[in-house]
Amino acid sequence: MLLLFPEPESTASFALHDHFLTKMRILTGEDVSGLLRSLSSNDARELLNSFSQGLADYSKAKGSSNANIIQPARVVFQNAGQNTVLTMPVSDGDTVVKVATVPHKGDIAGAITVYNSVGELQGVLNAAEITAFRTALASMTILTRWPAPSHPSVCVFGSGKQAEWHLRLALLLIPGITKVIIFNRGAKRLKDLESAVLSGLRDVHSSVEFETVASEGNSSYSSTLRERLAKADIICCCTPSTEPLFTNGELQSTSKSRFMSLIGSYKPSMHEIDADTLRAARESGKIYVDTEEGCLEEAGELISAGFGPDDLIEVGQLFAQTGPAGSEVDGERSLTIFKCVGFGFMDLLVSKSLLSMAEEASKGNVVDDF
Repeated sequence: MLLLFPEPESTASFALHDHFLTKMRILTGEDVSGLLRSLSSNDARELLNSFSQGLADYSKAKGSSNANIIQPARVVFQNAGQNTVLTMPVSDGDTVVKVATVPHKGDIAGAITVYNSVGELQGVLNAAEITAFRTALASMTILTRWPAPSHPSVCVFGSGKQAEWHLRLALLLIPGITKVIIFNRGAKRLKDLESAVLSGLRDVHSSVEFETVASEGNSSYSSTLRERLAKADIICCCTPSTEPLFTNGELQSTSKSRFMSLIGSYKPSMHEIDADTLRAARESGKIYVDTEEGCLEEAGELISAGFGPDDLIEVGQLFAQTGPAGSEVDGERSLTIFKCVGFGFMDLLVSKSLLSMAEEASKGNVVDDF
């Protein structure tokens, strides 16, 4: 499916400069990580607002015959090593192409290339951190509009980059977080996360209690899961699981208002939650999604539950009505869910922002004559 949209109505403050970048810039994983980890709360909020405006422009433009924005369907296939490969092209005048591989074990790997309107290469960026960051940023578009309690507790499922950036951005953008629990199948990945990420976050966020729980070899995992879920206000699911991470019964053992993001599943065979949990959320309102067509085609949870367009609201449609800063989503819901499978325009927004940030900070490797 090829989607053609008119040019967005606004320009994000973090967007690529109007003039072409004079040189091609290469941003390694370390470069990208450094730029993103240096974001202050104000920087993250500004980038979030620009990102939200981009999503609003995308949704408002759907159905138009003007072809200034071109978003082809992404191509997904299994390579010879039986790893999943995704290719995502998109153009808003400039053209961005991401090629990412999701291995059986480990984090996503790949690269993003950015070209100007005449095809000159402007940048090559390591995709691993960007993929995780832009997905977490998408979750934050709804989470920051959800009326969180004054001292929220956060549960994160997963131990990869997606989990890391959901945690980092939540701590930057949601005030008063007091407790973070990270669930994962394997203990080794949690130990790696502890040394690479959590030890530093403990120093920066000294008032926050961090806990990690592995299911592997843990006879008390089920009881611990139920106990922690009962107290959780914010739940971020960041795993490519084919089985629900918990049941609706475990979630509903305590009645309270919760926010949940589901970003790990991207195939019809994948399910991070069960159909009963989705139906419980639908009772009090629609499910928020990054794109209706993408989620209805690829999100296993929505497909299994038999959901259709009338059950969903695309976040860009919401922001088109409320503006990029937006207003709060309905806080009376018992469960607010955001489901994301990702799409190329999100990579375009963040990649062009990063190239502008890198140019201003003189970061990355510059190639004069590519």
